[in-house]
Amino acid sequence: MAPFTFDTSRATLLQGSAVFAVVGIASHLVYFIRGDHNRFAYRWISRLLASTALLFVVILHFTHYNFIASLIATACFSTSYLTGLYTSISIYRLFFHRLRAFPGPFSARLSNFYHAYIIRRSDNHLVIQKLHQKYGPIVRTGPSNLSVIDPAAIRIVLSNESRCIKSPWYERSLPVVNLHTVRDKKTHDARRKLFSKAFSPGALADYEERVVVHCEEFVRQMRNMAGKPFDAADWFKYFAFDVMGDLGLGKSFNMLTSPTNRWIPTLLETSMADVGPTTPIPWIASILHRLPRAGTHSRAWLEFVGSQVQERIEKHIERPDILSHLIAAYNATNKTPTDYQWLRGDTRLTIVGGSDTTAATLTFLFYYLARDPEQVRKLRSELEPLLGNKTRLDQKDVAKAQHLNGVIHEALRLHPAIPSGFPRLTPPEGITVSGTYIPGDTVVVLPVYAMQRDPANYERPDEFVPERWYSRPEMIRNREAFLTWNIGMNGCIGRALAIMEMRDLLVHWIQNFESVSLAPGEDGSRLLLETKDHFTVGVQPLHLVFHSKK
Repeated sequence: MAPFTFDTSRATLLQGSAVFAVVGIASHLVYFIRGDHNRFAYRWISRLLASTALLFVVILHFTHYNFIASLIATACFSTSYLTGLYTSISIYRLFFHRLRAFPGPFSARLSNFYHAYIIRRSDNHLVIQKLHQKYGPIVRTGPSNLSVIDPAAIRIVLSNESRCIKSPWYERSLPVVNLHTVRDKKTHDARRKLFSKAFSPGALADYEERVVVHCEEFVRQMRNMAGKPFDAADWFKYFAFDVMGDLGLGKSFNMLTSPTNRWIPTLLETSMADVGPTTPIPWIASILHRLPRAGTHSRAWLEFVGSQVQERIEKHIERPDILSHLIAAYNATNKTPTDYQWLRGDTRLTIVGGSDTTAATLTFLFYYLARDPEQVRKLRSELEPLLGNKTRLDQKDVAKAQHLNGVIHEALRLHPAIPSGFPRLTPPEGITVSGTYIPGDTVVVLPVYAMQRDPANYERPDEFVPERWYSRPEMIRNREAFLTWNIGMNGCIGRALAIMEMRDLLVHWIQNFESVSLAPGEDGSRLLLETKDHFTVGVQPLHLVFHSKK
């Protein structure tokens, strides 16, 4: 039998290209229009490359085309297929998509790459706030993505009873998994019950004794630098890492007293660098991490976490730490690779959640104290009568320290540790928020930074007014709009510890220093405008001066 051949004319190439274009359109309408295929993007890229290579081999083998002609034909047909596919996708997203009625940037309808481009500087929290100011409480930020700042959505989207689930964004770190990233609710809740043992009232009482030791060391170091400019962002990181190491890993990194381990916060920051810009397109992370050089910092951070896991497993400690219960649970398993990834993931969560977030809040908080000396005066007049000769507040006095609590809450409101919120996927039947129907299989994000600065929720939303939390409650127009800690079973498990840590440090600072001021030439603009949003925040330098008591 003679081999199959066909004409090499331009007309034949055009006809073949038309057929492949139609196949591209059909593949969208029949298959790609349904389901979430972005999460498997790296597979589809591999399949596309393999299919293109196979097409070239078929053309070369079954036609009389030479090598160059086969390459040209393959390029024409592949391009036509992709043109048909993406033309169909674009028309659908622009004019027929289930989210077409929601307002937002025109380009955002076409691709999540638009959102990734406009947040290329890792400033998603600021960008989203501007979009809501322009388009309203619900904004379409991508083909199947909505940002919602209506507080009525909080319980519908994030509560224990919500039918929404975590979006595929949380799979970007697989195979590493932890309490924060696991998508299955039953698995999450079971793991949280195990984790919560480390945050019992008895455990917190023991932790506070250890926190005080680090507060005292922080004060000693700051006394040595009194009257001199220093980078507060760095020193709060050193403090928070020392506390986290002690309470979380049963060790101290001694960053307050020695420069030896001060590279660790820098490694953490660089490992998060790609998270911000790729947030709208999480599948890119899985591709980047497969490239030899692109994921260098992320792999280095995971190697560091792995070394801490191994050290902690082999270490016997006298006083229980946060990982004690997780280590015990791990030792009771068969120690499969999955069991190890859970332990490594939750260790990473402990390190990041117990250091990075607290340090960021303290940095912003002291910026406001430096800018408004009246806040320091109010803290002093409130705390000194409560403290007397004590070095820390008794639990019965904590509730009386209204301005202290207000200062902490106001810093958390203005600068939440996770500013862009927690992405969720709506159930197939969709949800309704304040009378607006949001279709199923939509990624919904409640941006905390934008919500907590919305004038609909707070009077004078961009001002630091601690009194709104106790003596001026009328300045809070919607109490449900405070989403810093998330809610329900997904709420921050270390919330009480974080507040205690910040409260104790402020008490020690008030006892030992008269005031704080911005260093010469410092106006805080870099901190406020250039701090990175890579899910958690990467604070920029803030140079302060502490003034000792006379």
